[in-house]
Amino acid sequence: MAFIPRIYISEEGTPGGRIFVGGGDASHILRVLRRGKGDGIFVCDTRSVSYDAVIDEVTPEGFYAVLGQPRVRDAEPVCPVTLYQCLPKGEKTDDLVRRAVELGATRIVAVISERCVARPDGKSFAKRLERLNRISESAAAQCGRASVPPVCGLISYREAVAELAACGLGFICYEGDGTRPLRGIIEGSRPESIGFLIGPEGGLSDSETALASERGLPLAGLGRRIMRTETASAYVLSAIDILL
Repeated sequence: MAFIPRIYISEEGTPGGRIFVGGGDASHILRVLRRGKGDGIFVCDTRSVSYDAVIDEVTPEGFYAVLGQPRVRDAEPVCPVTLYQCLPKGEKTDDLVRRAVELGATRIVAVISERCVARPDGKSFAKRLERLNRISESAAAQCGRASVPPVCGLISYREAVAELAACGLGFICYEGDGTRPLRGIIEGSRPESIGFLIGPEGGLSDSETALASERGLPLAGLGRRIMRTETASAYVLSAIDILL
C-alpha cells in the first residue's frame, strides 16, 4: 500500500468541500513526494476530524483538494491526556516529544522543577518550542493522528500541580516511598481528562512530593526499576492506552 501524505488545516472541513493547500505542505507533497492531480491525501481539520481527500487542481502556489467522508478517529485516545514533563538535559526533549505523540499524548507541557539541570530563559525556550511543535506535527502525521498535540510551557512545578489537581485524573510519577501502583490509579477509572507529571533526572524533592499530597494528587509508582525520565513518560502513556 502506497504512503498517503497527511496534512493539518486551520479550518473546519466538510465532506465535498474544497480546500487550498500552499506553503511547505504543498511543496513537500508536490515536489518531494511527487504527488499530483488525482492523488489521494489525508486532511485533518481543527475538530480533529480526518478526511480522505483527492488533489483536484495544481497551481503555481500550491493545490486544491476535495474532501471525502470523515475517517474513524481510531488513533486518538479515549480522553485528553496531558504530559507534564520536567525538562531533561540536552536534546532528550526532542525524542521525548516524538514518543509522547506516537503514544497518545494530546498536550505536552514543559515544567521547571527544583532539580532540573536545564533552565532556559523564556526567549531561548520560545525558539525551542517552535522546533518541538514541528517535531510534534511530523510525529502526528507519521503515526496517523487526527490532531497535532501542542507543546507548551514553561511553567513552574507549582503551576503544574495546580493544573493537575483540576484534571479528572491527575497524578505524579515518583520512584520513592509512599506510592500507589500505576495500574491501581488508572484501571477502572473513566475520567474526562488525564494529566500526569514526570520528574527530571534528579527526581522530585521532598517538598515537591509534599505539595502534590497536599493537593490530593496520588504518587504513582512505576514498578521495581528506576526509569530514565524519557522512558517513564512512554511507559505511562502506554499503560493509559492499555488500561482505559
